[in-house]
Amino acid sequence: MAGIEVSNRSNICFKCGLTCVKERGTFFVSHAFLYRGLGRLPWCIKCVNALYVEFFQECGNAMEAMKQVCRKLDLYWNQKIYERIELTSIPRSIPAAYVSSINGIKYVNMSYDDTLREADELWSSRDIDNMDTDEKTEPTEPNADTGAEIKVSAKAKVFWGGGFTDPLYHELEQRYKSWTGGNRELNPSERALYKQICILEATINRDTAAGKPIDKHVNSLNALLGSANLKPQQRKREEANAGFETTPFGVWIRRWEDEDPIPESPDENGIIKLVSTWFFGHISKLLGVKNMHSTLYEQAIEKYRVDMPEYEDEDDDVVIANIFGDTA
Repeated sequence: MAGIEVSNRSNICFKCGLTCVKERGTFFVSHAFLYRGLGRLPWCIKCVNALYVEFFQECGNAMEAMKQVCRKLDLYWNQKIYERIELTSIPRSIPAAYVSSINGIKYVNMSYDDTLREADELWSSRDIDNMDTDEKTEPTEPNADTGAEIKVSAKAKVFWGGGFTDPLYHELEQRYKSWTGGNRELNPSERALYKQICILEATINRDTAAGKPIDKHVNSLNALLGSANLKPQQRKREEANAGFETTPFGVWIRRWEDEDPIPESPDENGIIKLVSTWFFGHISKLLGVKNMHSTLYEQAIEKYRVDMPEYEDEDDDVVIANIFGDTA
């Protein structure tokens, strides 16, 4: 009994507390550095799958969800492995298929630290922002335009992430500087938008030169420009609104007076005449009352009245021609 109790304690899930005698089918096998003594993950399969589902519901992306699981559990992450198993796995079985794939001889001793090393991000928490821009640069292939060697700083590589060639790092840096003046102190959402804009611009240029279709990239770029409020019509609208907001109210009054001045107000007698004519006079005319007000109204309206012409001695064709013009 004592032996069984020890076995149960050793086969416990650290999250839900599940205990079992049989590890197979209950825990994922793992020979990673932190789990080498156990030979398995200390979380049961159900808890690992639940963690994956939670991340997937939060981000809506299966690959990002699996990457976050690896980060959380200190498992080696490799996008190429994921893409390979994604082709043959349904979303629910992705965690099991991925963990099985990284248990091979090639990856058996690797952890998430190795993922960061491959991306040159393991020690990114160092004071990289204070590194000199020329520090830790490596000579690369010559620039096609000038023939000079392109040098890329470690700071730039950390900023853009791994996977790019040095000429592309250099191009992205130039594009980012053109868009933002090299300002990396933007808030995270703004910085991410500008980075994606630069990457898409570079991709469009390369695909255009290679004769590849660029419609999808152009649509994505337009969407990003709209999200960043950088489209020309948006900028013009902002500039126009800025003019309204910064122009003093007194200046607007002066402009209105110069272009469409307010007419002079009538004197007291003039106001009485206006009310008598257009208010009392109009009501009197409407009700059929004959009085002074209706007479004023008739006199005022007379100058706006149009009389129909009379055609007593002319035939119908002449009348039509006079009204609509000669259509012959």
